[in-house]
Amino acid sequence: MIAARVRKTARIILCVAAAGMVAFYLRRMPFAEIMRSLRSAQPLPLVFAALVYLGPNTAAKVRRWASLLAALPRRGKGLGTFELARVLFASQAASNLLPARAGEAVRIVELHRRGYGTTGLVAAQLYEKVVEAASLCLLGGIAAVLAGIAIFHVPAWMPAVAGSALVLLLFGATRLARPLHFARSAAWAHSFLWSCAADLADAAVLGLCLHAVGADLAPGAWLVVLLAINVAILVPSTPGHVGVMEAAALAALLALGVPAERALAGAVLYHAIQIVPGTAVGLLSLPRLRRSLA
Repeated sequence: MIAARVRKTARIILCVAAAGMVAFYLRRMPFAEIMRSLRSAQPLPLVFAALVYLGPNTAAKVRRWASLLAALPRRGKGLGTFELARVLFASQAASNLLPARAGEAVRIVELHRRGYGTTGLVAAQLYEKVVEAASLCLLGGIAAVLAGIAIFHVPAWMPAVAGSALVLLLFGATRLARPLHFARSAAWAHSFLWSCAADLADAAVLGLCLHAVGADLAPGAWLVVLLAINVAILVPSTPGHVGVMEAAALAALLALGVPAERALAGAVLYHAIQIVPGTAVGLLSLPRLRRSLA
């Protein structure tokens, strides 16, 4: 009872903090100019952004996940790429519509019904988070160093060092890897490479959304902004990270000299690409997932 109240209080505090951060960055925003930027956004880059998100970005995320699942013991036949993609989209829909990263529970429940053990699924999911953080920190850090970009008063080399440390952790975490055979099968390395591919595709989505509103940045800057966004959404707050993602992207883009109206318009479009197609496909995938279990 006490633990439930503590969790509820913590969620309320996080939501209030997220709302405060959003209000801080929005209090002086030129909303008329933002609306003009949104209305004048070029449609073709947004179409390409949606295709990259649904295609290469999602495929790389599925393979990152599948590389770890392949090392888990299971009953029966393993899941194919398209079935894993359906589960991934369903989990994204749950996370976008419900609080506290409900999609992670959806992934565990759906795969447990398909013969995977709960303990292995939870461990693989935690391991995947480390893989995801390692690839993004490493890529974002290298991009920051090469471009000489430092935002939020953080040295450009620090994310690269953090990413390298996480890669070493993945390589040397034998106590975690041994029962799941991650190290022996090199599953972590395959997952890491696919994670890098997913990050590059995600950065391209961001770059296309920014290009649509006339905020053209170098690809290295896309990765740095993407890193800032993902750091901001580490802690569960609002469903779909509404407001939090925009505030983080806005802060990073302002630090890179992007005009406020174009920065926020690009952030809103990027978040829309992240939410709308995935949620729609995820909701459509749920009936098929249920039928496949029947």
